[in-house]
Amino acid sequence: MPTEILKDGKKIARHAAKEVERLPSQSDWPRVDAMTDEELTANALSDADNQPLDDAFFERAKRVRLEDFMPATKEKVCLRLDRDVVAWFRARKKKGYQTAINAALRAFIASQSAGRER
Repeated sequence: MPTEILKDGKKIARHAAKEVERLPSQSDWPRVDAMTDEELTANALSDADNQPLDDAFFERAKRVRLEDFMPATKEKVCLRLDRDVVAWFRARKKKGYQTAINAALRAFIASQSAGRER
C-alpha cells in the first residue's frame, strides 16, 4: 500500500480500484441495520457536514458540465470506421481504445512528416 506523507505530516494511502474492493469495510453494519428510520435521520442531522439541501440551495445552483473545467485539447468528431478496425482496437484496449486510435493516427502523421524531411 503506497503511502504519501504530506508537508503537514498527514498520510495519504493510495490504492488501485481492485485493492479498494478487497479492503474490509470499516462500517458497523449490524449497528446501522438495527437503527430505526428516526434514529438514522437524527444521526444524519447531527452531522454538520450532512445537512439537508433546501430550496434556496437549488435556486442558487448552476448546472455545469465537466467539459467546462477540462482543457480543450481534443475535438469531438463523428468518424466512421470499418467495424473490424474498431473491433481490433477494442479487443486490445477495452477502456481507452479511442485514445489508442488517436495515438495510431498521430504515429501515422509523424511517419508521413518524417518521409517528407528526407
